[in-house]
Amino acid sequence: MSEFFEALPRRIFIACLAIVCLIGAFSYGALAHRNALFPMPQLKTAYGAVFVQNALTASPKQHHLQPSRGQGDGVTRNQLPDDGSLVLLSGFFDEQNQIRLIRRDGTLVRKWGLDYFEHFPDAQSRICDLTSPLNTDVHGVHVTPGGEVVFNYEYCGSVKLDPCGGIVWTIDKPTHHTLVPAEAGGYWLLGRQTWQASDMPNRFAPFSTAAQDHTMLEDTLMRISEGGDILEEVSIPELMRENGLEAVLTANGNNFSATVIERTELVHANKVAELPSDIADAFTLFDAGDLALSMRQLNLIMVLDPVTKRVKWHQTGPWLRQHDPEFRPDGRISVFNNNVYRTAYADEQTVLSSPFRTNIIAVDPITRQSEILFGEKPGQEMLSVIRGQHELLAHDGILITEFDAGRVIEVNADRDIVWEYVNRYDDDFVGEVINAAVYPDGYFRTEWKACAP
Repeated sequence: MSEFFEALPRRIFIACLAIVCLIGAFSYGALAHRNALFPMPQLKTAYGAVFVQNALTASPKQHHLQPSRGQGDGVTRNQLPDDGSLVLLSGFFDEQNQIRLIRRDGTLVRKWGLDYFEHFPDAQSRICDLTSPLNTDVHGVHVTPGGEVVFNYEYCGSVKLDPCGGIVWTIDKPTHHTLVPAEAGGYWLLGRQTWQASDMPNRFAPFSTAAQDHTMLEDTLMRISEGGDILEEVSIPELMRENGLEAVLTANGNNFSATVIERTELVHANKVAELPSDIADAFTLFDAGDLALSMRQLNLIMVLDPVTKRVKWHQTGPWLRQHDPEFRPDGRISVFNNNVYRTAYADEQTVLSSPFRTNIIAVDPITRQSEILFGEKPGQEMLSVIRGQHELLAHDGILITEFDAGRVIEVNADRDIVWEYVNRYDDDFVGEVINAAVYPDGYFRTEWKACAP
């Protein structure tokens, strides 16, 4: 017993020291987390590397699948006459990235199997270091009248293929999200520049002024020629800053301290659309050739003159996390309004108990009044947490791509669904459909002859 009491002061000292160490460690941990002190940046980097590696070594096709909503398989509804039109679908088919042209009854006319490794065969020069060609997908597609396809591998480059899949040209740049024809020739699309904050600490203050180094992601507006040459590339955050929109760029509730990384992806641009000359007279604020740009991170759409780089109009909301603005013949701008946050995802899979709030919304640029065109009535329910698009058709119809549902629908002027396609994978999943378009009879100059094996 005497030995116990003799050792008691030492034991009390050790216990107190342990408590002090625990309190100190907890306090420093909280301080390090708040101010990004050692070892938090290193731990985040290590966690990110492990997370990415796990994602890459897992079955890569999971990246392309979403929970099925029991909507059927293939063409599940067709109330349209066979008018000779073809429907473009791009997404995950036959266990690969694919672009397809089908007839209204679902008959396959042509398909292009897309393999990033085949189109960019030099592994040393690829801008995307992937373990599988399925670790990227296709986002932004156009088919020319001659039957060539032009598309982006998301953040990994752009490609033009002939009607039988032969490579015409490639652009080894991080292009993404959108690729649309320009009336003056070539295409509008989006690019991305990646740089270290330590190299250019004042380029986009306050985002790039944190004490520790980090990677900045700066989206750009690009125009390329029909031959695949880059004609122009302009920084979108720089456009905003030069047009007096820095307040919009930084309106995110962050405190911008000198030691904390607040945001590295500045805008997340996801669409550029050109105002066609045949409907430009409907827009008193804009001129033919003006561009609408969508920035998901900011819930922002703006219209700019691509020559002077002057922003003529901008608006934040009422859309949320939106995609795909389009100029309408009635003088309004319509938007694919995802209208939901990523809280509706669990492990990158749609939580189907989430509210189905996605819609197509239109805004008058002058009055700022908005109207939901589709998605608010029974039978119109949609949920696309990310991505999605809509194409304006003749007679006020709309072709809608509901990405998370693996579904494409066409609605008429009365907003009735008159055509539907579901990309069923199996009983539990659908394959993603990213882009869709309708090409009317007479658009193509090719006869879609059989290709050599």
